[in-house]
Amino acid sequence: MSDRGSGEREGRRVRNPPPLAICLKVLEKRGIICNIDLMDGDFNIINYRGYLLIEVMVEKFDFFLISENSVQLRGLLDDRQYPSIIFDFNRVRLIDSSVFGFLLEVRNTVKKTGNDITIVCDDHEVLLVMKMLKLTQILRVFGDREKAADYLDSLPDV
Repeated sequence: MSDRGSGEREGRRVRNPPPLAICLKVLEKRGIICNIDLMDGDFNIINYRGYLLIEVMVEKFDFFLISENSVQLRGLLDDRQYPSIIFDFNRVRLIDSSVFGFLLEVRNTVKKTGNDITIVCDDHEVLLVMKMLKLTQILRVFGDREKAADYLDSLPDV
């Protein structure tokens, strides 16, 4: 096997895959994802079944992380006119009260537009903290994205 350079092997041209940035742009144009590299990899922003899904990509979701990213998150929500949102906390193992304050602020603003937010979380410790703070009485929490989206689907259109 001779190396003919630049993607050629044994007389056949091998197509190099497009760069990741191009793939992400195509997915964004199709409405599958949007701005996936937002906020240094701490969050993925995804269009999931027509809802804005904010996937938290870190285990420790605390005051420092929310402080670093709250302006960008608020800007994102403002640009999209505060749609219904699914916050996916399935990677989160440690959370503090500043995050819940942010979520309540976002929920109150989203509710003014006739929308709602949900949380996806399956970590026992995080769920326990939410229950102790009585957040589960205010915010809807589900074990998976499908159930969260089903709940948002069930809400009346405003």
